[in-house]
Amino acid sequence: MKTVYIVIPIIVLVLAASVFLFGGSYFQEPPQICYLAPLEKTSLDLYYDCEDFDTDTVLELPEINHDKLVTLSLELINEDRERYNSPVLELGESSTAQKHAEELLNTCRTSYWSSNGMKPYMRYSASGGDGAINENVRVIGTPELQKYWTEEAIGQIIAWNQYSMVERDEASEFRHSTNIIHPDHNYVNIGLAWSNFCVTIVHQFEDKYIEWSQLPIITLNHEFMLAGRVNFNSTIEQIDIFYDPIPMPLSDQELMASPRTYGFGHVCSHIMCSDGSLPIATVLPNSENDNLGPDILEGILNQESNIPILIAHKWEVTHGEDFTTFSIEEDFTELIDFVAEASNTTGKGVYTVLVWASPEGSDDGMVLTTISIFFL
Repeated sequence: MKTVYIVIPIIVLVLAASVFLFGGSYFQEPPQICYLAPLEKTSLDLYYDCEDFDTDTVLELPEINHDKLVTLSLELINEDRERYNSPVLELGESSTAQKHAEELLNTCRTSYWSSNGMKPYMRYSASGGDGAINENVRVIGTPELQKYWTEEAIGQIIAWNQYSMVERDEASEFRHSTNIIHPDHNYVNIGLAWSNFCVTIVHQFEDKYIEWSQLPIITLNHEFMLAGRVNFNSTIEQIDIFYDPIPMPLSDQELMASPRTYGFGHVCSHIMCSDGSLPIATVLPNSENDNLGPDILEGILNQESNIPILIAHKWEVTHGEDFTTFSIEEDFTELIDFVAEASNTTGKGVYTVLVWASPEGSDDGMVLTTISIFFL
């Protein structure tokens, strides 16, 4: 009988110890709320002052003026551009930067992909964008610590991020800084969002120089067409075509593991992004030599090219003192067949159009478009 009285207390003690060690609240740290420590733009890192937080206490969150912070971000961008002798930017009208900043709050992790599988230039085109864009993204904060943001704190983060991207951008091989001060940009779309855990900043730099009479399209008959007016005198050099498979939805885990940079075309996916971008075809002007038609010239050039070279059957360009008009057409049947065979698909997907031009008197080419055609 004594054995029974000895065993029962041991079992009770073991159970109690299990609750204490594994199931109880003894080892759960009390919830904390964190405040951004004073931050200078030149600070090397961010720090937080944290304190225990009573979950029964209702926090009165301060009002934060989103438009005021966007204006601050624009002013800081233009200050840096003026310092590097680049023209100042106007605020763009595209909402895609703001929408992406808000979506990034779901993971509090930097990603250039959105949950629908689209990259920046796809989102921009799908929302009606008709120029060329390059995007910078930064997420500050973590989902582990709850933050108490003020307008002053977010303003300090914006200034710190701006300085970091321009002056301490070695980790990204100065891609951010080059994007910020690039002289070809004339607009920027700014996305700012914040949650209890992180602040997200999206800068979508935009080059808008074309008034379109026909946005780039691929017809059901596989005819590629575009026409418009460039608002400066230029030479349309060539058109590069990039291909991406049809975007598919991505999980939060896939977004968090996505590359910290992006590029055009199939060589850059949410799993791996190779350095550089590889077009699937280049469209060139037709020959001015009467002895060579487009088909003959195309055959000659393709003998030494790693990618298909297409000679446009229509390449009409008119130059004015301060403008250039163009109308370009080419049959994409062979290109779509090439994609279908190479990707084991029907050729459906996203074809992104990069129009290259050189301003009069300049040898430097510039990209006028990053417009995606969703050929579905």
